[in-house]
Amino acid sequence: MECEQSKLQRTLFFSLLLLWFIAMMFGISDSVIAVRAVAWLGIVLGVIPGWFGLQQMSRKGPTLIINESGIDDKRLGVGQIPWTAISSVSACKAPLRNKSLIELWLSDESAYVSRMPRRMRMVAPTLKANGHSPFVISMTFLNPGFGAVYEYILRFVPAKEP
Repeated sequence: MECEQSKLQRTLFFSLLLLWFIAMMFGISDSVIAVRAVAWLGIVLGVIPGWFGLQQMSRKGPTLIINESGIDDKRLGVGQIPWTAISSVSACKAPLRNKSLIELWLSDESAYVSRMPRRMRMVAPTLKANGHSPFVISMTFLNPGFGAVYEYILRFVPAKEP
């Protein structure tokens, strides 16, 4: 099973990025100092998320690959996680967006956490301290959706006991 980003996500992202850029350009040329300050702050604070978003949107091929060997979520950056390394799987809701997420519970998490990008490694201890796995798969804007992917994963690993 291969999950790719929806065309809607790409279209929305690039449209919003262009709109943000235009608004900031008009803002920095405004005569009111407060408007210019807010525009510069918007530029500074928007560069990092914009960069990561561009990296995600320009990625070629499927974002999530699930097959008989294991799971490879390109966003996690750890490569393929074999089914033998996954002890269980669970579903949870994202607190702010009320979206379903898939959590992978690994038998040796440290081996895979060390392969994560730095920004994700920094968040991993906080997730763990709050009772969540650092290996979370979001199905937002991916086709097929959450239900089909979660059912497919349950064919290979058991659901985590509450």
